[in-house]
Amino acid sequence: MNRISLIKHFFLLFIITGSFACSGPTTPEEPIGREALIRDSLRRISEARFSETREAVAENIRQIIETNEPGEKFRLNDLTLYSTELLTKIYIENTFYPLWIKQFDSTVKMEEMAEFIGETVYHGLIPDEYHSGEIARELEKLKADSTLIFDAGYLSRLDLMLTDAWFLLASHLYYGKVAPEKLTAQWEIRRDKPAVPFTANLKTMLTTETVADGFRHLYPSHQGYELMVAEAKRLSAMKEGDFQIKAEIKNGSIKPGDSLPAIAEIKRKLEFLGLYTPDTLTHPDKYDEKLEVSVKKLQEQFGFNTDGAIGKNALKALNMPLEQRINQLYVNMERLRWLPDSLEAINIWVNIAGFTLEAYRGNDTLLSMRIIAGKEYRATPIFNARITYLVFSPSWTVPPTIQRKDIIPELTKDIGYLTKKNMKIYDSKGNLVDPSTVNWSKSGMKYTIRQAPGPQNSLGKVKFMFPNKYNVYLHDTPSHSLFSRDERTFSSGCIRIEKPDELAALLLADMPGWDMERIKQAMNSRAERTVVLNSPAGVYITYLTAWGNRNGTIHHRVDIYNRDDEMVKALRERTVK
Repeated sequence: MNRISLIKHFFLLFIITGSFACSGPTTPEEPIGREALIRDSLRRISEARFSETREAVAENIRQIIETNEPGEKFRLNDLTLYSTELLTKIYIENTFYPLWIKQFDSTVKMEEMAEFIGETVYHGLIPDEYHSGEIARELEKLKADSTLIFDAGYLSRLDLMLTDAWFLLASHLYYGKVAPEKLTAQWEIRRDKPAVPFTANLKTMLTTETVADGFRHLYPSHQGYELMVAEAKRLSAMKEGDFQIKAEIKNGSIKPGDSLPAIAEIKRKLEFLGLYTPDTLTHPDKYDEKLEVSVKKLQEQFGFNTDGAIGKNALKALNMPLEQRINQLYVNMERLRWLPDSLEAINIWVNIAGFTLEAYRGNDTLLSMRIIAGKEYRATPIFNARITYLVFSPSWTVPPTIQRKDIIPELTKDIGYLTKKNMKIYDSKGNLVDPSTVNWSKSGMKYTIRQAPGPQNSLGKVKFMFPNKYNVYLHDTPSHSLFSRDERTFSSGCIRIEKPDELAALLLADMPGWDMERIKQAMNSRAERTVVLNSPAGVYITYLTAWGNRNGTIHHRVDIYNRDDEMVKALRERTVK
């Protein structure tokens, strides 16, 4: 509709409303009808004008897409966009019309998108990477001047920015922002995520969902992800009030029943963290039952033994700066985004930093236990594979690194070490060798050392094999007392598990004859027996220092391999356009 047509339309509207004004007395209902007629006429004018604006926007967007040089990024004046292929695809499919606004008086989707982008900081992402500042400024202009809704140049720029932001943010939420292969910290879990039709997702979101719900489909499948986002937001609001406590610990720990001035500070910090609620009946300096409940909650959150004793580990947890807690959440949200969605019928998840193993079928937890992981200088690798067979009553062939660094130094001090450990020596042809004839300091690495099955065997009574380049596997251990420790980095890379018989029973459940009694017999036979599984199980060895679980608890762990700082830095780097 051109300017002359608009003037004629408004003049006609004036004549109509004027005739109503001069028509004499009316019934009470008539003024309402006149106002409705005015509103309806004005709306039709605006709709016609906006229809023309949409045509102009489509022409602008078509020109931008068609005149862009091959291989070059789209530019909107001083702003470079990230997307090329998807941006082109969706606008062609939409005949170049704007996607985010269909009516002149409906800016809801644009406002929702601007709000969600602002909240991406609580996902560990950078809002400005998704044009947060530019979009916010453009929407402020629209609030100040509503006629911009009819400005084709303004709408073209805003629509392209919003779409570009959606594609980049969708990719970051689904696949992750950081490429794990570019980090020095090794992570070799295959993603195995199905390709997502981001253009179809965007169209669905724009027509049938809120922006938040549209993005929610792209979150990691881990049920605690949204809990972590909410916790990051909660802690961020508390950062300014964070404080450290000083407590002198005598005799190892503070226990229930003790009375100390430091207890009042401990209660204050637990209250600050949301773990303790004081009352007028509580003596501030006394370690009472109410405080014990709170301390045990803290210990559970950090993976410590929940004995209620406040020792050095509990104090470290209390004094962990909120900034560090928040960064842990961000780092591990990204790690969750890296994890695969396509899983085996039974899948076993080992969290090295959490010292836990959990077995699942779908969303059902079948088994949970503690583990012992590799020492920092012999870190357990992060990867995934399939458990294909078990070995009951295994022998142990000592790996070269352990032979050189651990066994040979012992033999140079005491040749009887081999007899004590039920070990034997073999040459390159497999012949048994008398250890007393070997010059261990000079030629000890020429021989193979093998430990026979039995109670002392380092692999315990069963090992679970998933062939991999690291020669790492799950196995039993004769040293079960170590499972009671808070931090359990004692192995040389393999993973020792707390309940090997239960894991064996789970994996052999579909194989007739393998009940628990037979499993126990095979574990104690002192003769190796290999059993190939009918149904291989997936095993995922991960490294998570923070996560949320189904009961609403946020967990934090010690970064035993010092990998979080590199991740924090990588998340803070801008995506290259």
